[in-house]
Amino acid sequence: MIIVHFEVYVLEGRGWMLHARFPRLERDEAIREAKELESTMGVRVKVLRETYNTDTNAFDEADVYISGANVQPKKGGGAAAGGGGRSSAPDKAASGKSGSGQKRAPVKIKHRVAFEGISPGTVILRLTIILLVALGLGLGALRVLPSVIVFLYDFGFRITAEEYGQLLFPVFGLVFLMTGVPLALRFMPRNANFAVRKTVYAAPQPSQKKQRVDAKLKKSLDKLAAQADAEQIPDKWSDDEPVEAPSREDEAFLPEILPGPDETPPPIMPEPEPEAKAEQKPSTPNPALDGARPICNRFLDHAVETVRKVTPALDKYNVFALNLYMAGALQALAGIKRLDGATQRDLLKDALVKLGTSADIAGQFQEKISEYQLEPRYMKVIQVGRAGMESWVSGDEGTPQIALQTMIKDWNKPTAEKKSSIMTVMFTDMVGSTDLTQARGDLAAQEIVRKHNAIVRTALTQFAGHEVKHTGDGIMASFASAANAVDATIQIQRQVAAHNEKQPNLPLHLRIGLNSGEPIQEEDDLFGSTVQLAARVCAATQSDQTLCTQVVKDLAGSKALAFSDGGTHSLKGFRDKFLLWEVAWR
Repeated sequence: MIIVHFEVYVLEGRGWMLHARFPRLERDEAIREAKELESTMGVRVKVLRETYNTDTNAFDEADVYISGANVQPKKGGGAAAGGGGRSSAPDKAASGKSGSGQKRAPVKIKHRVAFEGISPGTVILRLTIILLVALGLGLGALRVLPSVIVFLYDFGFRITAEEYGQLLFPVFGLVFLMTGVPLALRFMPRNANFAVRKTVYAAPQPSQKKQRVDAKLKKSLDKLAAQADAEQIPDKWSDDEPVEAPSREDEAFLPEILPGPDETPPPIMPEPEPEAKAEQKPSTPNPALDGARPICNRFLDHAVETVRKVTPALDKYNVFALNLYMAGALQALAGIKRLDGATQRDLLKDALVKLGTSADIAGQFQEKISEYQLEPRYMKVIQVGRAGMESWVSGDEGTPQIALQTMIKDWNKPTAEKKSSIMTVMFTDMVGSTDLTQARGDLAAQEIVRKHNAIVRTALTQFAGHEVKHTGDGIMASFASAANAVDATIQIQRQVAAHNEKQPNLPLHLRIGLNSGEPIQEEDDLFGSTVQLAARVCAATQSDQTLCTQVVKDLAGSKALAFSDGGTHSLKGFRDKFLLWEVAWR
């Protein structure tokens, strides 16, 4: 996944300082903020486009806008960098000099960083005392524990030395939490937060020039009012009676004198005729957008047709699923066609509007897509869209249809029951990927990786699998059902064989390993011996082969006919040899 931000930096004495950060859809807002700082504060600014690839954990930065070297700090201006907080630049009237060259009062800047209602020092002191008290009581409980066990011994309570060692940490943790949490709730402030850095600007003093502008405008408006009363307002301005308008050097004061946006402006100029209005300039052509739009429209029509076969009533609930599906599909299309962010947003907006979503709601959906990707259920739909578009572009229109039908059926099912902690872990590995890269180049290798991802993710969607992570040359996944895991590997190998028949010039060969157990789940990842054994089984597998452990065969139950003896293997990191079973897929 690619995450993009636009960062605004201000040049201070110690270097470039971060002023504000904007999401990927607010590029123009970031540039506008930078230019406003540059014009009002007289400081050098720049806007960086920061790109973060979550798959490779790599950052990339590119300059979007940077001030020229001739920008000089204005007297009393000061820098407006807020240390990363997003704030608005001061207006022109509050800067060191106005647009007309009039000097203003010096700018006064005040900084205050403190907890609301309590100082940081007091908070740290209280927190330290609470930790020391909880720690002391926890250690005291460990000293009292032997006496308690001796007392309970008279009542028939027995405990071994090993059980006693295992009991120490739970007792300490329980006493620590029972002491620290109530004390923290009692003495720590709940709504403490840092006050924002504030910049207070002195108000400008009225000048003689502004008074002259006031007099000129007042005289002009009085004259127009007199003409309106006598119904003598001319259709066009004549050269004989020019209106006394402010000169160009006085334009800096116009926003302060003229009516605001909610007031009715005086009739200074007549409204131009419709035919006299300037024609709008045609929009800049975008060849990338024009080339990708037919692919997107045809893919969307095919998706809507497929969904209607499953659920004829295309209500808002299923439209939202299609919105997520198209978001994932266009992410994949942008990667394949190398589309920029603006083109991808335009394509997604067109697709959402075509599905019946209003333009405003489509814009809100685009802003929240990064949040939707954090929800596992939504992310699963987005991944189906990615895999579907990858297969579609490669010429396979059948696989996206199967995956989308399965996804919509799951989407409309009631909330699934709580899964058991026992699961089957699957590893896939592309055979000869390094040799293919050296022989055919990076583009061909990347095409094979995309085909592998589309085939595996389609099988995961159809057989209720969960992608844990991408390993570079394969995918690690988990299944709540061993039978589903076996069926998924059979479909994967068959889809790979079908691909090799259609495109022998880009061969794909996989080895797959399966193991069942109770892995450790932490931060959307799996750990432990169950995972390690599954990886070793995959490493021991030959090309175009799937091997699994005895546990998988036993849990698969009715799938017993799909297994044949795969031999006994010595696996790295494990002392005993393992009898492995081959999953027949031909």
